[in-house]
Amino acid sequence: MKVEKTFFLFEGKRVGGFSYIPEGVGKFPAVILVHGFGGGIHELKNRFMCEKLAEAGIAAFMFDFYDEPNGLSEILREEMTVSLQLRVLRSAIDCVCGLPIVDVSRIGLTGHSLGGMTVLLYTPTDSRVKVLVVQSGVSDFEELVAHWGDVGDWKKRGYKHFDKSWGGMDVKYALVEDGMRYDVYAQARKITCPVLVFHGDQDTSVPLQESEELMSSLKKEDELAVLHGCGHTYKEEGMMGRATMLLVGFMKKWL
Repeated sequence: MKVEKTFFLFEGKRVGGFSYIPEGVGKFPAVILVHGFGGGIHELKNRFMCEKLAEAGIAAFMFDFYDEPNGLSEILREEMTVSLQLRVLRSAIDCVCGLPIVDVSRIGLTGHSLGGMTVLLYTPTDSRVKVLVVQSGVSDFEELVAHWGDVGDWKKRGYKHFDKSWGGMDVKYALVEDGMRYDVYAQARKITCPVLVFHGDQDTSVPLQESEELMSSLKKEDELAVLHGCGHTYKEEGMMGRATMLLVGFMKKWL
């Protein structure tokens, strides 16, 4: 496979990531990976998933929404909102569909955690997305915010500092106000493409119950895979491989 830096412009700002291109010639199906809160191209899981997709003959593109911690994008991380991510994601898909090696009729999308919420909201708005995989996705934004602690102090200050375990960043209160506007379950009911959801039963950041509730808003033929003994980031032995196998297998089936 080939791995290439890839950039696109969003409202005059550079956004960057990496394209993983399979061996061979011709047009390939492609999958866009969307990272979670505090995540990015530096995450081993994202790199591993891209590599395995490319080995399976599927082009993969991962990118950073924000400037930190990797410096490939120019959008300030403190400006994070769900609405912003939705707009950037459309530009990312435009970029991938413009690559000469990509078959634009075979586009897949996957997102982890807050990125899972982003892809759930985005998919029913873009008919180019033919298959969706949600990785431990946020379906209840209000529950996520409660997990983050004192929202009143966040609102008073105008920003909240997240320690190193969350990425070591300041985020404006606008994230809360914006995220509360969205009803993920309502949007999920509009999704027509095949969907796979996987989630660890030991996830203490985003409870498995959110994905279980999500399934009632998806089509009856859509799938939920529970990763037993697995937390939020798949760092337990063997779990990254298992999650990746689920992702690659589902994308191969439908793309």
